[in-house]
Amino acid sequence: MSLPACSVASLEAGESLAGTAVESVDRWLLLEVSDPWAPKALQTDALPESVKARLAHWLQTPRSRLQLIRRPGRSGKRPLFATISSTGQASKLELDRYEDLLDLDLAKVPVETATPICLVCVHGRRDRCCGLHGSAVFRSIRNRGVDVWQTSHLGGHRFAACALWLPDGLMYGRLRAEDAESFLAARRAGAIGALSSFRGRCAYDRPTQAAEIFLRSRLGEQAADAIEWLTTAPESDSTWEARFRSASGEELVRVGLEDTGVVRPASCGGEPEPMTRFVELR
Repeated sequence: MSLPACSVASLEAGESLAGTAVESVDRWLLLEVSDPWAPKALQTDALPESVKARLAHWLQTPRSRLQLIRRPGRSGKRPLFATISSTGQASKLELDRYEDLLDLDLAKVPVETATPICLVCVHGRRDRCCGLHGSAVFRSIRNRGVDVWQTSHLGGHRFAACALWLPDGLMYGRLRAEDAESFLAARRAGAIGALSSFRGRCAYDRPTQAAEIFLRSRLGEQAADAIEWLTTAPESDSTWEARFRSASGEELVRVGLEDTGVVRPASCGGEPEPMTRFVELR
């Protein structure tokens, strides 16, 4: 008897997306690799070992993450390398070969104002749900004139299709091809969009991600830049107090992480695991 796909199992279990985004990242390294990706990005055969070591060195800088990217139709003969930060700065280079990265000093690369880019996880060699749902969402978004790329694992296979919007660092899940129009309309308007699809802001830790989502739901606030995070402090091992500033003044959100008593696989073919969720505490 075959097990259900992890995305199906997660949806049937009613798993919440709040606070499930990649956390504490505000510098993204993007490298175009048209050849097949290994399940883990730095194990990809197309990358020379010296280049893997260079990338691994850059990733030692806190709050950094690597994403392999590709776009069907591009030859890949001059692969793109880019860095994008949550502060809105970006650098982009076309490489003659991957070894060009060995002599690159990231601190000396000219920067420019980042323009919006959308990454959709299609990493089928990591999990089949990403390959299935991600590819359909990528095609739908690409037909609507957005700078969109396929990308390697974004975390949370069971929430496929997963998308990342840069430079804001906003992560989404359970997107479908038919959601593309409303998703892009919201992002072009500077809005978050459907909170039911919003996993969180990657610059935050997960309790803060969840707290922002709960606050937005409470206030009915959609503008992505309308809520400023101030502080988050733990109250215990499973409860936190987050403070934000909105147009109405300072806002306090208390969140807790609780065991739901339900199990589901974290990825296709995996063993069932306990499912937790963030909840707002009153």
